[in-house]
Amino acid sequence: MRERTGILKAFLRGALMENHHQNRRGFTRIPFHTEVEVKTGNSIARSKNGFDVSMSGLSLAVDSLDAAAFAPGAPCEIRILLSASAEQVTIEARGVVIRSAPGNLAVEFNELDLDSFQHLRLLILNNTAEPEKAEREFASHWGIKPRRA
Repeated sequence: MRERTGILKAFLRGALMENHHQNRRGFTRIPFHTEVEVKTGNSIARSKNGFDVSMSGLSLAVDSLDAAAFAPGAPCEIRILLSASAEQVTIEARGVVIRSAPGNLAVEFNELDLDSFQHLRLLILNNTAEPEKAEREFASHWGIKPRRA
């Protein structure tokens, strides 16, 4: 009996931790496939394989990465290319590297111009399975930052 109780507690603790981790995110993340470019200093990381994006940042797989240039805390510029038509639509942002590892890069946005903000918002609304949830998240933030109570 004691062993089963211990297993149940461990399971519940894991489930609660996973739920806590998901609730910490301020915005819904969506997978998306298009070209992304992240630049810091003279180094550029590119991905054409796809990425996860939210209103607060993105995570992407990259073929190669200059570990020194893309160290956590490094400021960066991000370009997400949305169309290959005559009129190129891009989302441009400034941010900071929050995680880098061989083959993977994660960036937090800290600045988006108005057009990029609107494009990103529509990208998320049009590609999430839960647009109502995304709308509630947008309403609870000032742009890309949480509202203070």
